[in-house]
Amino acid sequence: MYFHNNQNFIDGFITGAVITICHMEELAVKKDFTNIYTQKFPNSYLKEMKRLDYRIPDKTKPLYLSIVKQLYNKLSKKINIIDIGSSYGINSALMKYNLTMSDLDDFFLKEEPSIEQSKQFFDQFSSDDSFEFYQIDISEPALRFSENVDLCKKGICVNLETGNLPIKELPHSDMIIATGCIGYIGYKAFSNIFELIKKQNSEENLENSDRGPVFAFSVLRIFDMADIEKTFDHYGYSLAKTDVHPIRQRRFSDLEEKQKTLSLLHDRGLDTKWLEDDGHFYADFYIASPKKLESQLVTLSKNLKKHQ
Repeated sequence: MYFHNNQNFIDGFITGAVITICHMEELAVKKDFTNIYTQKFPNSYLKEMKRLDYRIPDKTKPLYLSIVKQLYNKLSKKINIIDIGSSYGINSALMKYNLTMSDLDDFFLKEEPSIEQSKQFFDQFSSDDSFEFYQIDISEPALRFSENVDLCKKGICVNLETGNLPIKELPHSDMIIATGCIGYIGYKAFSNIFELIKKQNSEENLENSDRGPVFAFSVLRIFDMADIEKTFDHYGYSLAKTDVHPIRQRRFSDLEEKQKTLSLLHDRGLDTKWLEDDGHFYADFYIASPKKLESQLVTLSKNLKKHQ
């Protein structure tokens, strides 16, 4: 159903403590890594992610690139990508320069390089010029690093969950991605994003638009997507969980994190055999596009499996 009155839509979600408690329960499962996202350089972040075998950007990279290629062939222009929760621009580094997380570890974990040394590191590789990155994150230092080494054209430091965003527009985008931040951000963030997109397109109803960006993101299986799915539907978007096999995100930080995760998934009736039972978080992969372009969504989804 499409809700024409946005206030009614928002009011419909205010079911009080039920939603809030569920969201807090999910977040309480995961370890808090806030301190490593706010350093000047990505060394601490990469060190901790290596310790936990966080390699999902390696796994989502070919999926994102598959979508980029299809959009590039369709639009015949450079694809503008907005990366939500971009941190230090890891997705951009891997996609733009065809690198892996291990490549970044080998450089940044030897010693803390300067901005100039970091820029020289990336400049030694040929870059893919078929796309351009814009990045959104709540960490100013992480965004500044990414900008300074040319991993993004522009970094936007904003909390998308806030009621009144301090920004009035987003860079024009053909694709919006997110790796690992869904759950920390929820339907409020997407509602804010869609409101900004509506202003760009001057469309009251994005359902009839053929100019809206494609979304692609991974979501840990512990997070309930119901409210986000309603938000996409409200703004005229089809959101689909792809047939891509759940993607390993990272190892559990300790036994408590594993036990809480398994308990939460089992309570929801989800089978963890061959997945979280092996000691890792797993994520599903979602894509979305305006309902007018549902045929495009089917094509994009079919082409992803061969790239996993």
